[in-house]
Amino acid sequence: MKTSKIICTWGAIAAAMALAISAQAYNGQSTPMLSINGKNLQANGQNVRLMGGWMQPTDNYFNGGGNRYSNPTDWTSTANVASMLNFMNSAADVMSDTSAKYGQNHGWYCRFVRVNTDAIGGWNSDSGLVNSSQFNGWIQNFVVPYAQHLSSRGLYLVLCATGPINKTGNGVNNAGVTEQQRLITFWQTVANASGVKNANNIMFELMNEPVNVESSPGNGDWGNHQAKYYSAFKNWMQPVINAIRNTGANNVIWVPTLEWDGTPMQWAQYPFSGSNIGIACHFYPGYGGVHDNTSALQSLWNNQYQPAANSWPLIITECMWNPDGSGGLDDGSTSAFGNTLKGCIDGAGNVSWLIGFLSDNLVNLANSTPANCTLGSGQGAQAAFGWWYAYNGGGGGGGGVVPVSGSTYKLIARHSGKAMDAYGNGTANGTQIIQWTYGGGSNQKWTVTDTGGGNWKIIGVQSGRCVDISGSGTANGTKVQLWDYLGGANQKYTFASQGSGYYRLTPTHATGSCLDVSGASTADGANVQLWQWVSGNNQQWAFQAP
Repeated sequence: MKTSKIICTWGAIAAAMALAISAQAYNGQSTPMLSINGKNLQANGQNVRLMGGWMQPTDNYFNGGGNRYSNPTDWTSTANVASMLNFMNSAADVMSDTSAKYGQNHGWYCRFVRVNTDAIGGWNSDSGLVNSSQFNGWIQNFVVPYAQHLSSRGLYLVLCATGPINKTGNGVNNAGVTEQQRLITFWQTVANASGVKNANNIMFELMNEPVNVESSPGNGDWGNHQAKYYSAFKNWMQPVINAIRNTGANNVIWVPTLEWDGTPMQWAQYPFSGSNIGIACHFYPGYGGVHDNTSALQSLWNNQYQPAANSWPLIITECMWNPDGSGGLDDGSTSAFGNTLKGCIDGAGNVSWLIGFLSDNLVNLANSTPANCTLGSGQGAQAAFGWWYAYNGGGGGGGGVVPVSGSTYKLIARHSGKAMDAYGNGTANGTQIIQWTYGGGSNQKWTVTDTGGGNWKIIGVQSGRCVDISGSGTANGTKVQLWDYLGGANQKYTFASQGSGYYRLTPTHATGSCLDVSGASTADGANVQLWQWVSGNNQQWAFQAP
């Protein structure tokens, strides 16, 4: 898998309930205790997904190269820990601040943070716990107050055992006998700690990116991607799970997978046991070498991720992409990799998701505080900023999001709440564009792409054809239809914000006009047409997550 260093569809009622919970999880809102029921993560008895988070290492190297704070040297001293804790809190404030920023009409709508424990007290990679006082200081003077601050911002914490836990030896063999005992000691101590045990917003990700395991403890036969290794990893991980539950802690547990968290289907073959347990996994363009090969990505998902999602909730705790042509781990685009993965995740319906390290999403931490950073230029970061808003803020009722080039949306008319639709599932040139109650069909999904100069094309997912003004007409009532994209000015649009997440869609060849629902009708089947701009609600459209 990793070669370098990543709702079964709910019904309308269930989806609406999930959205309601989703909207509670940012900017000072509540963080109800989470639990797992079958294959779903739940809060207050309702199915939820944590859609929107970021990876937060704790070592100062990852947070501005040491310019923002110094790693604590005495974890028993709150004063010594303060600079690190203050930085982490300030980053969380930004990532849960929904006010407009970066020149757009919304802020970050994150729901959780995955903290990589790569700078903690009282541990070293060879011996594990070496100083109980320092380790307990790390828990009480960092983990607990940080989690409390996150809760005040409506954020959940996924605490992941990483740097001081994973002793990799030759770089891959990191699930051995000694490693297991260190992991048990770590989690027994953490799970039993006051302020952590059964805290409403703290979850445990047991280990970061195990790669290989011995088929039998101590036999030297290391490997993965075979039944004997999956069985051995189940037997290796179950005592860690049991050790946590023996403390009385019922926090949600996320178990990792072999091959750099890339083979969650192993748990479908050799399942763990216990309550409130889901699966942690990673997904990068380099996994399986899929990059922008959408069919290969879909196949990878179907074979290695969906089998696990059929039985447990999944959480993707590492993911990022930006096309650079290198063929490396992150080499992928939003239009191909990002949108396809998003479709897989939404289709599964029980997968939570984050995108990017803090330093991917906020630039430049070396020279600026989190509040003064700009939005990262990488395609993954750009997509995340819009998508988390779509899921948690503007995706239902109200308005929409700032469109991200290469992303797919439903287009919702402001006056009716109905979606732009290709009539009768038509795909032929000349098919009329109408409005219709959104049902999730591919004829109601549209990919928007920046063509330069402030212009965008709008391509139907089902047809591959664009939204076109018939015959390059400019008269009121001119038909809006599907047509092969030829790059004409009647096939390109400017998107002018009208506030509250709605846009005027103006064809480049007819700058005084816009896409309009005929007669301001609210009925299914009303035609979309060209009409002079008069700022009517039937002339305003929201880009929302499909």
